[in-house]
Order: sequence, then C-alpha cells, then structure tokens
Amino acid sequence: MPPPALLKKHRVAIGVAATVNIGSILFGFDTGIAGGVVALGSFKEEFNLTASATEYANASSNVVALLNAGAFFGALIPPLIVKFVGRKSLLAVASFLFLLGGILQVAASGPTLGMIYAGRVIAGLGVGLISNVAPVFVAECSPKELRGVNMALFEMFLVSGGMLAYWTTYGCSLHLPATSTQWRIPLSLQIILAAMVLVSSFFLPESPRWLARQARFDEAAKNLSYLRSAAVDSAEITEEMAEIRAQIHEELTIAKGRTIREVFERRNFIRILWSLAIGICAMWCGHNSILYYAPTVWYIGYTGQNSGLMASGIFSCIKFISTIIFITSGVYLFRRKTLLIGGGFFMGVFLFALGAVLATHPPTVPGNEAGSPSAQGMMALIYLFVVAYSVSWGPLQWIYIGEIFPLRIRDYGMAIGAANIWLWNFVVSKITPIALLDIGWKTWMIFAICNIAGALLVCFLPETKDLTLEQMDVLFGVIDEESHRHHIEANMREEKILSPTTSAVA
Repeated sequence: MPPPALLKKHRVAIGVAATVNIGSILFGFDTGIAGGVVALGSFKEEFNLTASATEYANASSNVVALLNAGAFFGALIPPLIVKFVGRKSLLAVASFLFLLGGILQVAASGPTLGMIYAGRVIAGLGVGLISNVAPVFVAECSPKELRGVNMALFEMFLVSGGMLAYWTTYGCSLHLPATSTQWRIPLSLQIILAAMVLVSSFFLPESPRWLARQARFDEAAKNLSYLRSAAVDSAEITEEMAEIRAQIHEELTIAKGRTIREVFERRNFIRILWSLAIGICAMWCGHNSILYYAPTVWYIGYTGQNSGLMASGIFSCIKFISTIIFITSGVYLFRRKTLLIGGGFFMGVFLFALGAVLATHPPTVPGNEAGSPSAQGMMALIYLFVVAYSVSWGPLQWIYIGEIFPLRIRDYGMAIGAANIWLWNFVVSKITPIALLDIGWKTWMIFAICNIAGALLVCFLPETKDLTLEQMDVLFGVIDEESHRHHIEANMREEKILSPTTSAVA
C-alpha cells in the first residue's frame, strides 16, 4: 500500500485518474452485458433465437464480436484528431458514442437484430476510444510513484462495470416477467453511465504532457502544479517540466520532423512489438471467453438461466476483490515482470486442470451434473483462474502499453496496441461459442498453452516499474542516461530564464 503521505500529496492526481476511469465502467458494462442479456429467455424469444444451438451461438457471437469490431476502429481514431482536440475532449466524444449506441440497443425490437448490431458497433467505437485515451491520459497526469496504482484504477472500474452488468441482468431475470422489459432495463443503464462520463469530462484538467507537446508550456506547468499540489515555481514542478521539455527536445533531434515513420524506427518498433505481444497473450489467455459467454460456460457447474447469471455475478465479484488487492499492494510492491510471469503460469495451470477434469468428467454424464464434486472442482478452478488474471495480465496489459511509448508517438503507439487487443478480442469472441460447441474441453487446453507461452515470453520484457514516462527512452536505448540527465539539467536552467510562451513544436 502506498504511504498515506504520498496519497495525500497526490490526491488531485488520484481524483483525476478516478474521474477519467469512470469511462472504463462503461467499457466494462458494455463488454459484460451482452453475454447475460443474450442468454435471457425473453431476448431469445424476441429475436427468434430458440430454433437451434448453432443459430443461438452465431447470434450471440455476433452481438459480442461487433462491439469488438467497433472498438478496433475506435482505438485508431485518437492519433488522427488528438492533436486538435486534446484528451479530455476525446473522452466526451467516446461518451456520446456510448450514449447513441445505448439508445439504439434499447430501442431495438424483434425479430431482426439489426438495431442491436448497429448499437453494438457504435458503442464499440466508444469502447475503443476509451481503451486508448484513458490509460494514456492517466499515465500523463500521474507521478511515477503512483502511475501503476492510478492506471490500475482503469481495470478496477472496468471490473466494476462488468459486475454491475451481471448483477443487473441477474436481478431482472429473477424479479421481472419474461418480456422485453427484462432485457431492455439492463441495456438502458449504459445510457445513464454515458451521461455521467459526458458531464464529468468537462471538469477535468487537460494532460500537461499533451499541452507541452503543443508548446503550451505555461498551461502545462499550471495543470502540472494543480495535479501535484505544488507551486508552479517549486523545484518539483520545475524539474518535471524540464524533463518533459528534454524529452520533446530529444525526440525532435532524433526524429528531424518525422512522426508516423518514427514508429518503425528500430527502438520504437521494439516497443510496438512488445505492445503487440502483451495484447495477444492477454487476449488468448481465456479470460474473455469466460467473461463474454459466462452464462453459457457455467453449464459446467450450474443449470438454469438464473443460476448461470448468479455464477457470473460471483465471478465478477471475485474479479473486483482481486483487482482491489492488486491496486493496494501488488502493483506497488512487485515488478511488472514478476506479476505477469506468475499470473501467466498459474492461469495456465488452472486451465490445464479445468480441461483435464472436463475431459474425464463431462457434465453430460450422469453423476457429473451440477453440484457433483467434479463440477464444484471445475468451478473452483475457474474462480482461481480469474484471481490470477486480475492481479496480473488483466490490469497490466493496459498499464504497460500505456506507459512505454515516447510523447511524440504515444498516440500512434497506443492506437496500434489497443487496436491489436480489439482485433484479437474480436477473433476470440467470435470463435469461442463455436469452439465450445465443437471441441469442448480442448478449448481450455489451447488457452492454457497460450498462458504458459506468455509467461515464458515475458521473461525478456523490459521492466518499467518506478520509471518516469520520460525515462522510457533510456530503458529502450533511444538515448543514454548521461545524455538524458544533461538535457534535463539544461532545460532546468532554461525554465528559469525562458518566458512561458514559446514557438510551436513542429
């Protein structure tokens, strides 16, 4: 747990991080709501999905996968417009897309799923925007000591959104008659959440690093002093602004006016490859297959619509508690690599065990039904799996991708990293229901192998804990430590003599 004095000093930065990450509640809600709503009998009746298991599997995979398809394109939007509108404005755009997507989904009626599909794609654009902007926004506003903690709030709020989705759907299934109201009410909550995000975005300070990148150094220093609860002319703010200026100067010197092409420079391309690798491993770990299709997966240990939804709610609560543990201790005490290696190993072990028990004790065989020792064991393995995920790959995939890129190409790098996550999310979400139907227990064996492979790969991952964002260039070999320190000292001297207004950075 970070020291209370540190939390008190940086209470503004923590508050900003929490406010920015309200958007991830919508992210979590939208990704979690589909599996539960589509599993409702009232939804199946409304849209004629009761004819065959294959028809239902295809429709449910479309509802989930289209959100991910929209998110893929949404994640690519920020680099195109962030220079002109800033990060806080992108949060407002994302919330508007959520609002529009939610209205379309709630207004849909059978027998066709057209409006549901359209609403999912539009909401997906908002999800993609949030997944790109929120981690970067928080990283740029946070002190290095609390960057991991503040960025982990993204995962905690995301999990909270999923938990809200599951329990709302369960409550509506339990207490409301099987009419369209039963599935419309859960979907309508995203409209309320979107309005909250839209309003809160207007009260946030702009990222000081984004302002500095636009050569608005006086505003950057003012916002940084607000975030650090320190005077503009204090040594703390002077040094951090000098480090920001130094990185901009280093990037301009190295890049000589280039932008997009810089992404493919050797040292930057290594960062791209690591962001792609982290995203692929996280998407093929098996978590999202459980998350999106939980009511279907729970046939292992539960029978009936309400029991499956309750199991989903328990799953989300375990995730939430585990994420709290990660925020309060894990991310502050342990290296990124340690958590990723340990999490990947245990996730692989638990899924290997799940696949083995499922192969030897299929729930369709008498004696292995819900409540049997084998069924209870498999449920325990799933719950242990989600604990391992929630203290490692779950939050760290966003933290690592959001912190490794230099300021000049951060938007491009984050866009590529986030789009990669949503691309593989789309693939996994599309094939999961079909795989569970066709190859059953072997699905979990595939995910287990991916987890072990990910744990081995991360052994070579550059460690970023306790480094400032500007020190990432040193870590990845773009500039040596001595030259970096020299640039900082030079810019600290300039901070004392330069006027706050300078010419625009090319």
